[in-house]
Amino acid sequence: MPLEPCYECNKEISTLARSCPNCGAPSKNIKKKTSSIPPTSEWTAEDDKKLLSLYKKRVPEFALAKILKKRLPAVRERIILLMKKN
Repeated sequence: MPLEPCYECNKEISTLARSCPNCGAPSKNIKKKTSSIPPTSEWTAEDDKKLLSLYKKRVPEFALAKILKKRLPAVRERIILLMKKN
């Protein structure tokens, strides 16, 4: 387990540590998670058609979000928008 100096307090910390146990500074080695879900602005007509079809079959919203690879609040907003149009 290699050690490196903390960038805040210069104490030795593990390269696997998420933060410094002495001062609490986050480690520079921890990578931020990136989402595989595309931005909500990328709704296509095909997505809308699929969303309405599944929604009318009473598929739960959380499942719709997973199927369409969108965030749940975005799916809810889109359902409301599409239901107002129809």
